[in-house]
Amino acid sequence: MPSPRDAVRNARLLLQSIAQHLVDDPALLVVQVSRRLPFGVRVGAGKTLRRAAGLPGGEGLAALGAYMAGDAGEAYQLVARSPGSRSRLRGEVAVLLGHSELLSPASAPTTRARAAWSRGDLSGAVEVLEQAGLEGSRHAQRLFSEMQLLSPGYRLQVSELPRTPHTPIRDGEPLRVLHLLTNSLPHTQSGYSLRSHRILTALREQGIDSVALTRTGYPVMVGKMLATDEDVVDGIRYVRSLPSTLPRTQEERLLTEVRRALELVEEVRPHVIHATTNYHNALVAQAVATAAGLPWVLEVRGLMEKTWIASHPAGPAQLAAASSEKAHVVAAREAELASSADAVVTLSETMVAELWRRGVDPRSIAVVPNGVEASLLTEHATPPVARESLGLTSLHDSFIVGAVSALVDYEGFDILLRAVALLLEDLDTESGLRERLHVMLAGDGTAAPALRALAVELSISERVTMPGRIPRGEARRWVQALDVVVVPRHDVEVSRLVTPQKPVEALALGRPVIISDLPALRETVASESGDAAALTFTAGSARQLADRIRSAYSSREQATGAGREIAAARTWTELVRRYGSIYRSALARTEEDRTHG
Repeated sequence: MPSPRDAVRNARLLLQSIAQHLVDDPALLVVQVSRRLPFGVRVGAGKTLRRAAGLPGGEGLAALGAYMAGDAGEAYQLVARSPGSRSRLRGEVAVLLGHSELLSPASAPTTRARAAWSRGDLSGAVEVLEQAGLEGSRHAQRLFSEMQLLSPGYRLQVSELPRTPHTPIRDGEPLRVLHLLTNSLPHTQSGYSLRSHRILTALREQGIDSVALTRTGYPVMVGKMLATDEDVVDGIRYVRSLPSTLPRTQEERLLTEVRRALELVEEVRPHVIHATTNYHNALVAQAVATAAGLPWVLEVRGLMEKTWIASHPAGPAQLAAASSEKAHVVAAREAELASSADAVVTLSETMVAELWRRGVDPRSIAVVPNGVEASLLTEHATPPVARESLGLTSLHDSFIVGAVSALVDYEGFDILLRAVALLLEDLDTESGLRERLHVMLAGDGTAAPALRALAVELSISERVTMPGRIPRGEARRWVQALDVVVVPRHDVEVSRLVTPQKPVEALALGRPVIISDLPALRETVASESGDAAALTFTAGSARQLADRIRSAYSSREQATGAGREIAAARTWTELVRRYGSIYRSALARTEEDRTHG
């Protein structure tokens, strides 16, 4: 629990964050808050707001309600119904929908600027505010700050320097590393935070001491009012950058984090700075490493602009995003920062090839793929046993396909639902699969409402279980409750390049896996000899996925142990040994440069 003083600070930070959102993007604020509510409450609140459609000027509020409830189609219709409206809320919902063409010329300049920014037209967004005489506004200052951070060659200017001079690592002295993270356990449970935690715990087991620092304002700014200055999870220390007041611009927030990091440099005396995706963390690492005379490592777990592009609706909007100013400048900036790091870590050979294409020296890049905890290899709970422990007794005899995952559009779970609907139409009653087939998607995300609506549309809602967000400690049990784990990602660039954690963990738990036939996914299930331990289907093909599910059902007795050998070669204990070599090589180069400099 925070002290009374820290509780006041947290309240101030949260209120300042809310006030900023109310000025910049009020509709997005409401949506983000609603996503933290239970699904039923969120939908109910959305339906209540929908009733405003019959009120004068109520289209914006009703459209926001439809969007919250997961009905983007109705939200679009409500926004399109009043093309000349001056309602800011209506315009903000149009931006959320990715349809800025619905904005009227009378829309507020801040809304038009946000629309341009969301399209990736960064310069256009600034121009809108300048033409409206708002170049001195706080909104404009925030946009200027972000553009400055993306400028080639820009560095954070650090006035503070460590009081204690750098000293080389002594023989036999354990390595100490300061990690810079966007978020972490216990406040965020995601592939990012879980990978970070597993790396930190495995490093500790190998005698490398670590402390992690998260971004300024986190986790208070995501609603964690009871956050303290530090959390210790499984013995790993996560430090927060929580100033007394919220800095106005992104540059000021990064500088606040730099100052907190330099305090940790004084306290911990790390030998290496290790930053993890994205370029904000890289800028902080670069500044701290320069000030302290330390090497820094950048871990590229994803490509920020590819994830942003994938968040747009498929079709013209996604193509426009891919060719936008934002996509180009973010890619160039992240490549520039990766090239300036002393070493780069990434998740796959697919990512190595992409970074090389962007100009990063492949000799500086090491691959540390997603791994598994060794304990998963010794767990042999059958699906019925796992279901009983989770209280899913009504599904005891079902054949369940699905995943434990974030529910976002590019994960492709709409294809899984369509494949199941096709199977139920095609199967004869003698196969046994028709009676037993069931889908389970454990997790939450922006696509959850649309997936529930699609299940109803396909008349399979009684065959679909979506329990929502699940506790971290129960995740493996939910995987074990599945007969087959499906990773049906759509064929978008982020899916072709970035490897997920899910397939290798499923293999470790002895579950058959079906994946989209995409480069990054194939790499996650392949042995060193290149043999794959998963069934594949053409991304986007519900018919092929239906055939693979049928095959998995037919061979279920033989498939239960598939992939454990591949997973056994990818335990975190084994993989993390590579970090020790990376750190020591970076340290050696830094000492050599200092000696000859």
